[in-house]
Amino acid sequence: MKISTIAQLREMTPFEDIEKEMIHKMINFINAHENPMDQKLEVGHLTGSAWIVNKERTKALFTYHTKLGMWLQLGGHAEVEDESIKHTAIREAYEESGLESVKLVSEDILSVDIHMIPGRKGFPDHLHYDIQFLFEADENETLVITSESNDLKWISLEDIPSYNNEKSIMRMLEKGKIVYEE
Repeated sequence: MKISTIAQLREMTPFEDIEKEMIHKMINFINAHENPMDQKLEVGHLTGSAWIVNKERTKALFTYHTKLGMWLQLGGHAEVEDESIKHTAIREAYEESGLESVKLVSEDILSVDIHMIPGRKGFPDHLHYDIQFLFEADENETLVITSESNDLKWISLEDIPSYNNEKSIMRMLEKGKIVYEE
């Protein structure tokens, strides 16, 4: 897992200097830890995210995250059965949406982000080294809200900044548009 993830990170073309820096930090983090996907790793861990767009590529699926209280892409922690962080993103896409039509658009990493997660229940503040993949799904399929979400919503790409204008979201939005045009 470590070798293939590092290889994929090295193959990425950074969108901006900050993403280039995050790729470098992520590679160092992976090299420094035996199992960088382990949720019990208190300094942080790898997470996998799914940037899911509709088939027309005019909307993206967002979840209103229960614990963080904000609209985000779907994704989360690796589980023991996940073969790779890509498999984490795939599993999370299905689990958090209830969609059956979800399909991975590209094996390549779409984007990366490193962000602080507030501590809770005896677990300290820690970093999520998030690796993000591009997916496509049928927006007419029924969504299933889980315990991790207060809501799920297809949001038009032009409206996304009014729901969440954090740099990582804007980066996925812009990088996704580039992939759509290819």
